[in-house]
Amino acid sequence: MDYASYQTEDFLTDESFILYCQGDDETAKAKWENIYHDNPELRKMIIEARNLCFLLGVKVSAAEKATALERLKTAVDLTGEINKHQPFSSVTGKKTYFSRWMAVAASLLVLMSAYAVYRWITPPSGAELYREATAANYRLIGTTDFDHRKQILLPDGSSVLLNGSSTLKIANDYDAADRHVLLSGEAFFSVIKNPQKPFVVITGKIATTALGTSFKVQSYPAEPEANVMLLTGKVKVESTQASLKFVQVALVPGRQATLTTGSKAFSQSGFSKAGLHNWLNRKLVFSDAGLKEISIKLKEMYGIVVKPANKPGEDISFTGQFNDKNLTTVLDAIGFANHFTYKQEGNRVKLMF
Repeated sequence: MDYASYQTEDFLTDESFILYCQGDDETAKAKWENIYHDNPELRKMIIEARNLCFLLGVKVSAAEKATALERLKTAVDLTGEINKHQPFSSVTGKKTYFSRWMAVAASLLVLMSAYAVYRWITPPSGAELYREATAANYRLIGTTDFDHRKQILLPDGSSVLLNGSSTLKIANDYDAADRHVLLSGEAFFSVIKNPQKPFVVITGKIATTALGTSFKVQSYPAEPEANVMLLTGKVKVESTQASLKFVQVALVPGRQATLTTGSKAFSQSGFSKAGLHNWLNRKLVFSDAGLKEISIKLKEMYGIVVKPANKPGEDISFTGQFNDKNLTTVLDAIGFANHFTYKQEGNRVKLMF
């Protein structure tokens, strides 16, 4: 049989699959283990159906069937449909056929309803989502160089401001049941509200889940820290590394969560909303800034790493403001005031004093 068109509810109404879940039938077990091994594209759905099978115990009570049946009768005039295509002539045959058909339909409706609840209350973890994010089910929709940004409009109307040295991929089935994107680098997300389709930003370090909100995620692969700043709404932040048992955190506006390599938990703190708005508008403001502050702000704005090649002869200090200027203009101005030259190699800049 071709299982390529199977949905989760199809597995739950397949007798051999139920036997496989129950674990008492060696033939069914061997069959479904082979299907799982030979069909990588079905593995996620098989796992979900198996978990749901355990959750439900594949038992539907009479009361649940009755409730489902009433919902079914309200939605569709089943009696008319069955009479129209009824192949039996005897009254007993009609009643038997009708009774069995309705029982199956009611049971299936209960299973499907429970599946919807199951998906809502037990969504995949960040680690599961990251593990399943492969080239086969995600496609590239945006990439930037170190000194460039890109505005991206997603199919559901949500928007992304992709910062320098970053890439964004989108799930092939985006906006079907979920809204999943894969980020490497930094981006600001403005998410259209849809409680039925959670929006999840997945990175190599963290996963951020939102329903309708705006927030910034920074997670460069080569950097030890990953960070989420929440501007509006609410988000949940969790680790995408299965080996790290971090407790997930929930943020409120004005708060940020940071995950640092080697730490045992997320750290939380406030952040400057004015600073985030400056970042959005590509506005840099320095007030008697030293080398550390300058390096941090240049990294945040342009996605580059600044390192001194040698020790400065005197303390670095700079005061000034730049509105939507490129990296070269900013470095030239700061370098002129502090007597250094620089050399850029990709997304790294060496300062020479």
